[in-house]
Amino acid sequence: MLSAELKRFTPPRAMQTLERACERSDILVSKAEQAIANFSASEGLATQNLCFIVVGSVGRGEALEASDFDFVPVAASAEALDAYAPHDGKLRSELARALGVKVSKGADLTKPISLGELTEADCIGGAKDNSSALTKRILILTEGRQVGGALEIKSVRKAVLEAYANENRTSGRHVLSLCNDIARYYKTLCVEYKAKIDDEEKDWCTRNAKLRHSRKFWYFSNIVAIVKVSADHPLGQTDYVGELLQVFSHTPVERLAGALSPTHPIELGQLLESYFMFLEFMSAEDNRGRLALVEHEKRYDMTPSNPFPTMKFNSEVLHRAMLATIYGLPSSMRDRVIGWFLL
Repeated sequence: MLSAELKRFTPPRAMQTLERACERSDILVSKAEQAIANFSASEGLATQNLCFIVVGSVGRGEALEASDFDFVPVAASAEALDAYAPHDGKLRSELARALGVKVSKGADLTKPISLGELTEADCIGGAKDNSSALTKRILILTEGRQVGGALEIKSVRKAVLEAYANENRTSGRHVLSLCNDIARYYKTLCVEYKAKIDDEEKDWCTRNAKLRHSRKFWYFSNIVAIVKVSADHPLGQTDYVGELLQVFSHTPVERLAGALSPTHPIELGQLLESYFMFLEFMSAEDNRGRLALVEHEKRYDMTPSNPFPTMKFNSEVLHRAMLATIYGLPSSMRDRVIGWFLL
């Protein structure tokens, strides 16, 4: 359910796109919940120590007609993970059949993981930390949505946040290590994108559009929301962690609206209008097909079949609205944005 506050500051056409995306996301989540329940019953799979999470566009409440289903199972223990592992491939196949969409294969970034692997000291900045582990814990925190299992996603997030908030890690500086990891993940996306472009990866243009829009919007919503919470709870670590759990229970769009609507309604409206233009464009298979055909060396050719210049211009409008928002923040919040995320 979209908040009245969000509807108030969203242009009508943009709101129609968001409502379609939310409805589509809710439908996929509902079907996934039923498919997982049916599969567990038929296969005798115990799910009391499992949390099935969808990330990506469905987790963000932004799924439209062409969206995939990025599925990450989390187990309460290594033993629960071992018991689930033999079922993973068959469950993903069943989800693909029931949902009628592409479901992640469970390799690397969506491979099942134990709660210990998300929270142990060596796995957060330690010897066992890597790009895959970083991606999972950040996406589960900031854009995950539960689609099954009795282990609640709130409990998973709380355990991860408490690991970040450990005094030995952050010296009590309001889970600053979480801010560092969110920035590190976003920068990793940018670096990996450039490396893959250099390798002439197929369909670079779609990756470019997503990086300029959905990933940048996701990053910005986290920046603003976390800094807003820090301003509201300058000393209370417990309150800060509890408030972050509440913030992360909302989609990035709702998260940003909650932080900006009281003080930056004009900038919020501009941000949402540009972002939802991107979502509407990406919802059409024909548009995505044209993106996939853009050759990197011809990306600036002004031809009717080339959507890159238009998408790039829209992303620049979005970027300018973000900058205007940052410039308009109180100095203490603006300093945190720069110090925690941008340096």
